[in-house]
Amino acid sequence: MRFSTVFAFVASAALVSATPSSLVARSGDGSVELAKRSGCGSTGPLGEGHFLWWITAPCKAGTQMTCQVTDKTGCVPGDTSKIGSVEVDNPDDTQQIAKKSGTNTLPFTCPPGGQVRCQANFNDNDDGPGYSLRVF
Repeated sequence: MRFSTVFAFVASAALVSATPSSLVARSGDGSVELAKRSGCGSTGPLGEGHFLWWITAPCKAGTQMTCQVTDKTGCVPGDTSKIGSVEVDNPDDTQQIAKKSGTNTLPFTCPPGGQVRCQANFNDNDDGPGYSLRVF
């Protein structure tokens, strides 16, 4: 009985560690990666020293989705006075799907590839720690 319980626990832990996380926040040049999780399914808080932060997230092709820049808790839409723009593109070919200035929430339709890049462009390179990103 103990062996099967231990085996099941080890097997499930191995499965979880082997499953790649697509929700890693990256700085604009890709030099910084953050796998921190804030609340409500968000990735963050983001780091400092970069104007641009993004996550790559899976989605179901053709589905209406939202890219949102939240506060550092991950649940409340972020202060738009510090967000230059929000954009969504297809990471397979970097074709822009949607972009809007002066917002924290950007609706979009998931592309055929089933994956998007949700990106926040901040006004200041030290604003990131006050924000998180999510796709829902």
